[in-house]
Amino acid sequence: MARPRKQRKIRNPSLKVSRKNANKHFKRVPIKGNSIIAANWDKKATLRQNYHRMGLMTSLNGVSGGVEKLYPDKAQEIDIEVIKKSLGPEEGIIERDEKGNVINVTIGRSREEEEEEVFDTEIDPIPAKTDIIKALEAQAASVFSKHESYQSIGEKQFIEELIQKYGDDYDAMFRDIKLNIYQHTAAQLRKKCQRYLKNKQTI
Repeated sequence: MARPRKQRKIRNPSLKVSRKNANKHFKRVPIKGNSIIAANWDKKATLRQNYHRMGLMTSLNGVSGGVEKLYPDKAQEIDIEVIKKSLGPEEGIIERDEKGNVINVTIGRSREEEEEEVFDTEIDPIPAKTDIIKALEAQAASVFSKHESYQSIGEKQFIEELIQKYGDDYDAMFRDIKLNIYQHTAAQLRKKCQRYLKNKQTI
């Protein structure tokens, strides 16, 4: 005859009868996709914790809650150089000394000047913070192939006419409404002409 559980506990009080039932509604999703992330994934940690440990971001939109702040944010000093780069063509900054005298006036640049600087500036690579990031970058570099932009026959003729007429005067090309029918900026025309001349030398 089977003994009741209560009677069994009385006879041996040190015996603890327990049975853990698995939660049928909780199921860990297997990591699919990148093999490097799957190999370094900690099943006991959350997605945010795993990404933080690997040096990855869960969202590109910044912090929107759910993150504990261990230290209060310190008041950051205003960087004038950063503000200068964000000025528009009709905006400016007036810098004054302690007495209120004007010491410097900065006026925002036009869109064409900004585009020329963007085309001329080389972006320095950001060093990887973790070994996992280095492995992911190496994997992406082995797969990625640089895309060479193609110039059509019509675009080549259009660029050739501009070069024959104006040489390397891209501002004059920009103002020519008969040849520059698509109203390309001086920076765009400069880039197209350089690509055309480069392809012409390789042929």
